[in-house]
Amino acid sequence: MKTAKYITLSMLGLTMMGCNDSFLDRFPEDSLTEKSFFKSVSDLETYAYGLYNWGASTTDGVSDNVIYCEASSVFDKMNGQLTPEEVGQWGWGTLRSINFFLARAPQATGNEADINHFIGLGRLYRAKEYYGKVQSYSDVPWYSKDLQTTDTEELYKTQDPRALVVDSIMADLDFAVKNMKDGNSKTEIYKVVALAEQARIALNEGTFRKYHPELELNDYDRFLELAVQASETIMNNYDYEISNVPNGSMPPYRALFSSLDLSTNPEVILVMDNDKNLGRTYGIGTIFNYNHSISRDLMEDYLYITEDGKAVPFHTVPGYETMTVTEVYKNRDPRMAETLMPIGWQREWDKMPAQQKMEFGGYPQVKFCLDTPQDMWQWGTAYCDLPILRYATILLINAEAKAELGILTQEDLDKTINKIRGRVGVELPPAKLDEWLNNPDPVQMARYSNIKSTQAGAVAEVRHERRIELACEGYRYNDLMRWGCAKLLEKVPEGAYIPGYGYMDTNGDGVKDVGFFPDSESANEAKKDLTEEDLKNVSTQIIDDKSPIMFSEGDHGHILRTSQVQANWEWIEPKYYYTPISVRDININPNLKQNKFWAE
Repeated sequence: MKTAKYITLSMLGLTMMGCNDSFLDRFPEDSLTEKSFFKSVSDLETYAYGLYNWGASTTDGVSDNVIYCEASSVFDKMNGQLTPEEVGQWGWGTLRSINFFLARAPQATGNEADINHFIGLGRLYRAKEYYGKVQSYSDVPWYSKDLQTTDTEELYKTQDPRALVVDSIMADLDFAVKNMKDGNSKTEIYKVVALAEQARIALNEGTFRKYHPELELNDYDRFLELAVQASETIMNNYDYEISNVPNGSMPPYRALFSSLDLSTNPEVILVMDNDKNLGRTYGIGTIFNYNHSISRDLMEDYLYITEDGKAVPFHTVPGYETMTVTEVYKNRDPRMAETLMPIGWQREWDKMPAQQKMEFGGYPQVKFCLDTPQDMWQWGTAYCDLPILRYATILLINAEAKAELGILTQEDLDKTINKIRGRVGVELPPAKLDEWLNNPDPVQMARYSNIKSTQAGAVAEVRHERRIELACEGYRYNDLMRWGCAKLLEKVPEGAYIPGYGYMDTNGDGVKDVGFFPDSESANEAKKDLTEEDLKNVSTQIIDDKSPIMFSEGDHGHILRTSQVQANWEWIEPKYYYTPISVRDININPNLKQNKFWAE
């Protein structure tokens, strides 16, 4: 997307629509701006791009992939503090803006295919925005036009059933796929993005219906079949491929998340085109050592490479439970060291390897973090391009949908999972379907014990592959929700293993840098044995009843956040898979019904 266009359309959106998210906002019927606009394809292009609503995520937020150390709505829910009285109101301003556009786009003159392309783009935006509401509330009112204040019956109607709303979303996506054009830009939305969104939503809806019997919607196979169809259309008709393009010394996987320019990367379908000079930036400081670290649970999911070149589960390695933070990286899936900070990781301006914050768990995230240049590490100043949508995601959708349908073949695996495993710099042994089906990993099978498929082992292993490949890209929480596995969030996430009290080297530079003690007296006594070099950098953690962390086994074990242990989280099923309707919204529209899973 050209910057000048982006600024123009953003200003136009403010002029024509305003920033107000109020449900009752409407466009003045006698507006000269409206009457003089929407006349040409160029007008449609300008307005439609002002509705752009894609972004990139750089963390997994609250999920079993991370130890998240701040307050969140997920914690509030599991603590019983999220209620209809306290929950935020839903907003309809974005959908109002989209419907405003769709109602007026047909009046433009010009090439019909060009006009239909932008109408398709608008319907794609509507599908994406509406499905976000379905994911939160399930049943929501469906509006296919922008309402005026005189449309009182529509304004004050109750929710439409999920089945109707999702079918309407699918109709929007079908129109978008059939009418949008192909294009080469990775910053503008073309047909391939519509296909990808069709595949994503179809997989999400198919698996959600399959693993949420409380909905009483058993037609999930048709959505899974659509996910296969849409993903294979991309696989068979576009030239995307798993990237084997390094960036200097960066291997290809890391280069996807730490490059200044992804415009020619063969794996990236849609990119957030950041630019230092234009102020399009994000924050590395909020990713690395700020308010979260990677969990032990995710760390242990990376495969271990044996001496004879086999990839085996980490839990089969003798003594894995008590390996320290300096030991767990040896012989692992190479993506682990591109996601969790490896021992010895050092930014070019640092005098010594970076020090992880053990009070966050000890496994800082380095995915999306460069070791150079230094100006990216100021607050919110990073300007690498960020992948919003990449081809690996499409391959994972295809493999998962087929496994859920029970039709996954070895040929399918070779076209999907093994393409990802074969990435230069990763190069894991190829997955074998027979092994997945006949000898599935018991840890994965126990984690996803509710799988309903004739290829249950394959489903579990595809979920495993998805977790590793897409770690820290914002997918994990929703994956647990759609799989009906959010009970996993009840478990307090664990961090690195600490063998006992004392000072130790945690970043591999040979100098002791942190110590854990039950009291200051024992810490001071232990300091007498430290070298002068140790004393320059060492910090001390007192593990008492005031400490933010504790150990799983009392005086040793895996790091736990004290507040999270004390929270006593509970995930109530099926209630917590849905968001309650705010009582303020019900007061505005008494015809709304409280979400049935939250109704007392």
